[in-house]
Amino acid sequence: MGGYVKTLENPSPRVFLFVCLALLFGIFFGSAALHSYENKKAAVSVNEYKLALAARLSDSGFSDEEAAEMILEKATPDDISAGERILSSYGISADSPIGGEFVYSPHLASDILTSAGVLLSLIVGSICFNNVFGDIRKLTEQLEHERDITFSKEHDIGLLAEAADALRKQTAHLVEKLSDEKRYLADYLNDFSHQIKTPCTGLMLNNDILKAAPMPFEQQLEYLKRDRKCLERISLLVTASLKLARLDAGAVEYNFEQTDISEPIAEAVAQLGGIACENDAELINETDRGITLNIDRLWFCEAVTNLVKNAAEHTHGGQVHIRTESDPMTVRIIIEDNGCGISEDELPKVFKRFYSKSHAVNSNSVGIGMSTAKRIVEDMNGRLFIESEPERGTKIILEFLQTVTLL
Repeated sequence: MGGYVKTLENPSPRVFLFVCLALLFGIFFGSAALHSYENKKAAVSVNEYKLALAARLSDSGFSDEEAAEMILEKATPDDISAGERILSSYGISADSPIGGEFVYSPHLASDILTSAGVLLSLIVGSICFNNVFGDIRKLTEQLEHERDITFSKEHDIGLLAEAADALRKQTAHLVEKLSDEKRYLADYLNDFSHQIKTPCTGLMLNNDILKAAPMPFEQQLEYLKRDRKCLERISLLVTASLKLARLDAGAVEYNFEQTDISEPIAEAVAQLGGIACENDAELINETDRGITLNIDRLWFCEAVTNLVKNAAEHTHGGQVHIRTESDPMTVRIIIEDNGCGISEDELPKVFKRFYSKSHAVNSNSVGIGMSTAKRIVEDMNGRLFIESEPERGTKIILEFLQTVTLL
C-alpha cells in the first residue's frame, strides 16, 4: 500500500486517477439516467400500443369493459401459444426481435457513452504517461550529452534526476582524482628515478675504475667506502619513499592512544645523538612531562625524528632546542635551531617531496623527511608551521588541539 501512496506523490498518476474517477462517476450516473429514460420511453411505447389496441377492439364490437379486461389481463401460456398461431404468418413469435425498436436507441446511446469514457481515459492516460516517459528521455539525453540536468516536476523522476546528477558529479570527481593520482605517480616516479640515478651512477663509475687497472689495496678500500655510501643512500631512499608512499595512499593504520608526548620526543632525540655529533650540533630537550595527546606513538616519534634530524643536519656548531607549550585549547611542540636558516624563496618548497636546499651540506639526505613529517602530523589532526631567516635559524611548530572531555 505504501508503494501506491508514493506513486501518487507524482502529478501524472494523480491526474490520471482523478480523471478516471471522474469518468467512472460520470459514466455511472449517465448510464443510470439513460436507463431511466429507456424505461420511461419503453413504458410509453407499450402503453400507446395498448391504448391503440383497446380502440381497435372497441371498433370491432367489444364493449369497453371487455376490451379493457382483454388488454389488462395477464397473459397465460395458452394465450401466448394461441397468439403465436395467429401471428406466426406475420413473423411474430415470443422470441422474435420485433418490438426492440422501443429500447434500441437508448441502449445504443449508453454504449456510445461508455465507449467515449473509455476512449477519453485512454487519451488522458496516454498524455500523462507520455509526459513521464518524455521526462525520462530528456534525462537520458542530458546524461548522454553531459548537459546540465533540469529536474522534472514529477516527484520520483525529480529524485532520479538528482541522484543521476549526483552520481555524474561523483564520477567526474573520481575521474579527476584518478587523473591527479596518475600525475602524482608519474611525478613520483620521475623524482625517484632522478634521485636514485646519482648513487647508481657513482656505483657504476667506481666499478669501472676498479676493473680498469690494478691499484693498491688501500685505494681499493677507498672506492669500496664510496660504494658503501652509495648503497646506504639507495637503501635510505627506498625505505623513505615506501614510507611516504604508504602515507600518501592512506595505507597506514594508526593506533591512537593518549600518550605523554615527552616520551616519544625523548626517544627521537636519543636516536639522533650520532648525527648531532657529526654536525657538531647540541640537542637540548626541554619538553615538559605530563602533556598528553591522542596520537600514534611510533608515527609521532617518526615525525619528530625527521624534523629534529633535519635541524641537526643544518646546524653546525649550534644548538637545537625542543620544547613544548600548552594552553587549555592547544599543545605546541617547538623545534628551534640557530643554524643556516632558509631563504624566503626556498621556504615554500621545504615540504616538497625530494626537495633539498641549494646549499645543503649533507649528501645523505634524500629530501623526504619533511614531507613525511608533515603528512603524519596532518593525519593526526595537527598542523605544522615553519619560520626561518637565513643565517639566523629555523623554528618549526607542531600544533595540536587539546582533547576535550565532556562531563
